[in-house]
Amino acid sequence: MRNYRGFTLIELLITMVIMAVVGSAITSVMLRSFRVSQSQLQTADMQANVRTSGLVMPLEFREVGYDTNISTGAVTSDLESISGTEIQFRAMRGFASTCGTPSLTSLQIRKPVYGMRRPALTDGFLLFVESDPNTHIDDQWIPMVVTAVDQTLCGADSAITLTMSTPQVAPGVNLALTQVFVGGPVRYYERIRFGPFVDADGRTYLGARSVSMGEASYRAVAGPIDAATGLSFRYFDKNEAVLDPATAAPARVRVVEINLQGQSQRAINLAGSANRQRGSMITQTRVALRNTLSH
Repeated sequence: MRNYRGFTLIELLITMVIMAVVGSAITSVMLRSFRVSQSQLQTADMQANVRTSGLVMPLEFREVGYDTNISTGAVTSDLESISGTEIQFRAMRGFASTCGTPSLTSLQIRKPVYGMRRPALTDGFLLFVESDPNTHIDDQWIPMVVTAVDQTLCGADSAITLTMSTPQVAPGVNLALTQVFVGGPVRYYERIRFGPFVDADGRTYLGARSVSMGEASYRAVAGPIDAATGLSFRYFDKNEAVLDPATAAPARVRVVEINLQGQSQRAINLAGSANRQRGSMITQTRVALRNTLSH
């Protein structure tokens, strides 16, 4: 007969200890891998948000610029108000050309319009007037107070009618039909404000609101960002000297610098340890305004 021998208690204990050590090592590796994966996902999400924020505002600001009244010499900037953490400006939304038969209280613009969207009644409107067609010195954009935006036709083509309650008058300019050339440009804009916004989750985001549409509070555009230093602006004059937004007129600004410091949604640590903190990423962008003035 054969003798069958089982495991001794010592052998079983040694086996259990080895299995516990191996299991603990595998668990530790899996936890570390999970932490690193989560951290990488959080970091990628944060970087995408910061890059989005770093693109949204510069794209808006590249349409911001100046207009000069040729009669008075007064300079009008698309920047309406500036501060270290907030900025308000006229954001161009589209461009179109006139068609049909204009009057002093009605203009038709041909479809399609070019830009982000069609004009809305809450928008501001600018009409380009030639005055003397033989010289460009007296050319300028004048504001129109539009009271209705309706669908119409220019011949067989689709168009939009812009109705004004009274003939438009700009400082030093009384609009006459001789100044309005069919095929001339019309631009329309929305007054936008950017600033920090604290959401219900207690985090701070890049916020935006449409002043034209009467929005009283910001809505989150991207983020989250650092609560203290997440969004800041610097302004430079024609000599590249830094302007104090508390005292400088917006018309003096030639360059806007946008500083963003994004934060991850949760605390992370790419080393994979349990000792984590919020990740951050900083971007800085400068935008020179169009029609930059030399004075």
